[in-house]
Amino acid sequence: MPQKDSVNQQTVETFIAKATAVNAVVQELPTIAAALQYVVDVCASKTPAELLADEHGTEQGPPGPNNQPTRVKRVVAAPDLSDGEFAVLSKICEEKGFSCIREGLRNYVAGFDVGVSKALLGVAASGTCMMNTDREDVRLSGMVSEIHVIFLRKSDIYPDLPSIAQFLRERMNEAPSTYTTLISGPSRTADIERVAAVGVHGPLELHIILLED
Repeated sequence: MPQKDSVNQQTVETFIAKATAVNAVVQELPTIAAALQYVVDVCASKTPAELLADEHGTEQGPPGPNNQPTRVKRVVAAPDLSDGEFAVLSKICEEKGFSCIREGLRNYVAGFDVGVSKALLGVAASGTCMMNTDREDVRLSGMVSEIHVIFLRKSDIYPDLPSIAQFLRERMNEAPSTYTTLISGPSRTADIERVAAVGVHGPLELHIILLED
């Protein structure tokens, strides 16, 4: 991965402006503990997740905005966190009565509340987060959650795509097959009659937490 000596504040400010322009919510927080608390607060404040497919054994609530049943117990999925970080998040979730999971996300593909991921790096020119999504659970956490929260260190933000070219080459050579995902804003499409729709192919909201080193 390219090495940087320090945080470039102008690059960070550009990233924030570009990410906000594509409807991402950007927050600057000083510690991972504050970021984990933010995740739980976001989950607590959102409307219940809608179940867009049958999910055997899941308690269902009243219909949501799309007239689909809602998930009674809120779910936070965080397969990308370290053991220590996941333990802290699990404790906060337990206090709120939420489920906190890190594996077996195939059992929740009907939709869940919040997915948490860590970005390898950010690209300021487009407000993009680059993710290592080799693991299926990590891919699903950013695909079937209603809100996707990404943690990104400020020192891992680069000015543009050419500045990360070497890293991309290294990623492609790490294994016979790799999954590297570039995310700019929440899911959106205008495929149907050129009418913009949010959340069709993924999360309704993207929250990016910029962390100090």
